[in-house]
Amino acid sequence: MWSTNISPSMILGLAFMACSASGPGSQPGTLRTDPSETPVQAFPLEHAHVVFYNVENLFDTENDPSTNDDEFTPTSKQEWTEDRLVKKLKYLSESIDMADEGSPVLIGLAEVENRAVVDRLMEEPLLRKGEYKVIHFESPDERGIDVALAYRPDLELIHAEPLEVKLKDDRTRDILHVELQAEGHVFHVFVDHWPSRYGGVEKSEPKRMAAAAVLKRAVRKIRTSGTVHVLIMGDFNDSPMDRSIQEGLGASCDPKAGGLIDLMCPTGKEYEGSYNYQGHWDYLDQFIVDPELLEHVESAKAVTDDRLLFTHPKYGPSPDRTYSRGYYKGGYSDHLPIVLKFK
Repeated sequence: MWSTNISPSMILGLAFMACSASGPGSQPGTLRTDPSETPVQAFPLEHAHVVFYNVENLFDTENDPSTNDDEFTPTSKQEWTEDRLVKKLKYLSESIDMADEGSPVLIGLAEVENRAVVDRLMEEPLLRKGEYKVIHFESPDERGIDVALAYRPDLELIHAEPLEVKLKDDRTRDILHVELQAEGHVFHVFVDHWPSRYGGVEKSEPKRMAAAAVLKRAVRKIRTSGTVHVLIMGDFNDSPMDRSIQEGLGASCDPKAGGLIDLMCPTGKEYEGSYNYQGHWDYLDQFIVDPELLEHVESAKAVTDDRLLFTHPKYGPSPDRTYSRGYYKGGYSDHLPIVLKFK
């Protein structure tokens, strides 16, 4: 977890702006990195918070013939019914609401099937007050799971695009790149869900290195200054200390290194992380920022409310998942949400 001592914060002056996906610089492939068009104001996300959440297979109940979603239908072995979907949406909204008081300014999501289920989640009573706009693109993943970003109307959408991760003999999720603006500050937000560890590290690591290379190229195109910020979030299926993060992306645990900084580096605390694999906790879900944005960060950590956990008889406290080995448990997710708080 990242935590800093803070100096007195600047006074917040949020401007509520009308949001449109077809504003200036919204053509595909265009990166708007010059904030000089608007006067520089105080940091607009003062005291705001951001949530990222791998929501564990948020599928609708309908069969999509173009994807391998057959197990998430009412007639499948897993009996994915409307009642179970409604319960999961309620639980996920509760999880996000546990992160902090007020509505998150950004909510990044992984393992969503389509725009429709994200819209339904944002309409849950606990999230509806945020009046969220949703950005989602269909990705080439075989199972049909994607990433998405919901943002409050405090931010103006400038540009959004999916970044394809090309793999040999495999398909995976696109990386979502969204450019937002508020009070003269430009935010380049990336939402990731890198390839899984299926088949072991030796077989799967090159896939995550490929995803890291795509993200690294995109970040290099962005000229950062005091008012241009990079915020990366996602389920990377690797820890902050793994090769794909450290070498592939070039993110460090050292704020003095000068490049991207991973905010979820281990501190040695017990049960530290967002995911538990056979008793081993780790931060597969991470926030990564550039040095300019780091100056505004207060903390980043997992949401560890007891309601999100159950005690495994062998592995101890673990995220209370919806399904386990194909059997319905009725929990929240197999990951914990993570929350980034600004000063």
